[in-house]
Amino acid sequence: MPTDSIIGTAVNFTELQQAFADAPAETYRYIKTPLFRFARRVAKRVKTDSLSGRPGIVGGPWKRIKDKNVQGFQTGSDLGSLKAVNKVSRIVRTHVDGAVITAKGGGFLFLSRKARTGKAGTGAVFARVRSVTIPARVKFEEPWRQEIPKAGEQIADAMHRAMRAALDRRMTAVGSAIGRLASL
Repeated sequence: MPTDSIIGTAVNFTELQQAFADAPAETYRYIKTPLFRFARRVAKRVKTDSLSGRPGIVGGPWKRIKDKNVQGFQTGSDLGSLKAVNKVSRIVRTHVDGAVITAKGGGFLFLSRKARTGKAGTGAVFARVRSVTIPARVKFEEPWRQEIPKAGEQIADAMHRAMRAALDRRMTAVGSAIGRLASL
C-alpha cells in the first residue's frame, strides 16, 4: 500500500524560535573574550617586537608590557558593533607613521642631552638643525595580520559554543517538560 502523503509536525517550534532569538546575545557574551585577547596579543607583540632593541625605539618606558602607550581592547554593546581596537599614544604614533619635526618660524631646533640634574634641555647642545625626520619604524599592521588566523579560529569556536549553549538550554527545558508530562 503506497503512502499518499507524509505529515510532519513541529514539536516545540516556539522554543526553537526562542533559542534562535537568544543566540545573538549569547554569542555576544561568548565572542567578547576572544576579541579582547586578540587585541591584547597584538599590543603585546607590537611592544616586544618593535619597541625594544634595534630597529625601533631603544628601551625607555615604551618597551614595558604593562603601560598605556600601546593598548588593546574590545568595544561594542551588541553583536553588530563588536570590534577589537588597538591604539597607540601620541608619542609612539610618531614612530608608527613617521614624522618631520620642524622649528617654528624658520628657526632652529637645539638638540641637547639631559644634564646630570635630570632636567631636559639643561645639558650641552650637540646639534642645531632646522628639522628632524623620524622614520616609520614601528610595525603595527604586521602583528595584526599575523594574529588574524588564530583569532578567527577562536571566534568561530566561540560562536559554535554559544549557539550550542543557547539551543541546549532551551531544548533541555523542553525535554524536562516532556519528561514530566510523560511520567504522569
